[in-house]
Amino acid sequence: MGAMRTVGIDLSADRSKTAMSVVEWTDGMAAVGPPALKCTDDALVGELSGLRPGDQAGVDTPFGWPAEFVRAVGAHLAEEPWPGHGQDSERYRKDRLRYRRTDRIVGDQIYPVKPPLAAPFDRIGAMVARWAHLEDELNRRGPRVDRSGRGPIAEVYPKASRHRWGLLGSPRRMEDLFAAAPWLRCDAPTARAYDASEHAFDALVCALTARAVACGLTVRPDATELDDARIEGWIHLPVPGSLALLPHRGDLDPVRPSAQVG
Repeated sequence: MGAMRTVGIDLSADRSKTAMSVVEWTDGMAAVGPPALKCTDDALVGELSGLRPGDQAGVDTPFGWPAEFVRAVGAHLAEEPWPGHGQDSERYRKDRLRYRRTDRIVGDQIYPVKPPLAAPFDRIGAMVARWAHLEDELNRRGPRVDRSGRGPIAEVYPKASRHRWGLLGSPRRMEDLFAAAPWLRCDAPTARAYDASEHAFDALVCALTARAVACGLTVRPDATELDDARIEGWIHLPVPGSLALLPHRGDLDPVRPSAQVG
């Protein structure tokens, strides 16, 4: 795999907590650019719509709501029968309405690390709504968003990536990242900027995960999961040990891991 650019976005409903990172990959090295903080919608759409052929972006946000949640809200709005009628109401809310299929899969893969927050709950519904607006704008301008990640923009979860790469220490530190990925390059002021903001650091992890997506080193939906992934979104979880492979992936045979990768 030759020169390419990866973009990582740590999205929030609040622009003051939204950060973006760009990494340039070439000759077995990855050059980290300074983080962009307090990103507006225009800045995010501008960066994503400017992706070149071969570039890849990773965005930390659910790309959709659970399909069952959407059906239930639609039924309630239309005063139609509640889809959960006749089921255990608490279990229906927790299991069917709360989590997407990809959330349950990733939660199982990274246990006992905290699973992804639920798209309709846990105060991140506003962030999903912001992404829905951004996705609509990208679909108008290009590139179109395939919520399963089969395109230049994929859903990622930096906490899960850090878990897979052995980087769950607190606080987040560039020193630890450089030790695990000695092929990363950035100047001292840039490193300090990432150390100073957990949102910037997570955006950088998103950019690294985007490289894993491009290299086929993430868990992808299989045939039985693809329909849900195209509607609800799909978290691209890196394969264990994949961090060391990122700068040299072009020298190896491509792989397409399934959700069963441990």
